[in-house]
Amino acid sequence: MSIIETLLEQHPIRKNKAQKQAFREWFIEEAARMGYTAQVHTKGSSNNLVVGDPESAKAVYTAHYDTPAVMPLPNFITPKNLLVYILYQMLIVVVFIAVCFGSGVLVGWLTKEPLWGSSVSMVAYFALLFLMLAGPANKNCANDNTSGVAAVMEIMARLPEAERGKVAFILFDNEEKGMLGSSAYASTHKDFKKNGLVINLDCVGDGEHMFFFANKKTRALPAYALLEEAMGSQQGCTLHMDKMEKAIYPSDQACFKLGIAVCACNKMKVVGYYVDKIHTKKDTVCEQVNLDFLANGLVDFASRL
Repeated sequence: MSIIETLLEQHPIRKNKAQKQAFREWFIEEAARMGYTAQVHTKGSSNNLVVGDPESAKAVYTAHYDTPAVMPLPNFITPKNLLVYILYQMLIVVVFIAVCFGSGVLVGWLTKEPLWGSSVSMVAYFALLFLMLAGPANKNCANDNTSGVAAVMEIMARLPEAERGKVAFILFDNEEKGMLGSSAYASTHKDFKKNGLVINLDCVGDGEHMFFFANKKTRALPAYALLEEAMGSQQGCTLHMDKMEKAIYPSDQACFKLGIAVCACNKMKVVGYYVDKIHTKKDTVCEQVNLDFLANGLVDFASRL
């Protein structure tokens, strides 16, 4: 059974404390079986899994291992189309406000008590906010972000022992709660936050277009040219080495000065490249070809460092 199949069968949901703890124990055992030592770095409510020494590594491969609450509307991301992204986020806000305000108006009209209506609006607001952050777990999280975890583990499994000192791995906790895990790690590792080359894999399983978004400072690194060469030699996905200045992709790489965001996208007319279905029950796709593309390319990159 492949890594992604094992994850989806044994640890498909990693949202509450017990689910995360079970996953961490399993991961530590799997890392040991591959010849690595994994440690848990805890700060506050976040428990990050760290393999190797990020401070001395030439590159660090990361992904978040927590999974989200289920939402009535998907988290629709268009990294290359800022206008559509903003309009969609505004739509979610409008729906959010309409539900809260509408429920209050309805109750106020039925009871003839405006105060009741205001109270219901406030209750609806906080209830929806709670559901967004701590609501029922989404049972299907193949792309978000089981795909990123699987990709990291595929790299670990394929990386020759001779190359293992060059790279490190981190699985971040609590990305879905506002990147708390990566923020906590960055706050306690200031030099790494500033100088560590972080390649963050988030939603890499669904879509034949594989994007690497990097800022100007990161693109100027000698290692970035090696990354382009390594990934450019791979088959299976269409590679896009792109500028973060002209894109938007909210994930853990944002906590690090030299962070690279990696995601897989589909494409449609007008909208362009997009990530969809995440945070909904339709998040069921993680293609092995995508994992192979990333794992082989990033192992090759490590060998070039």
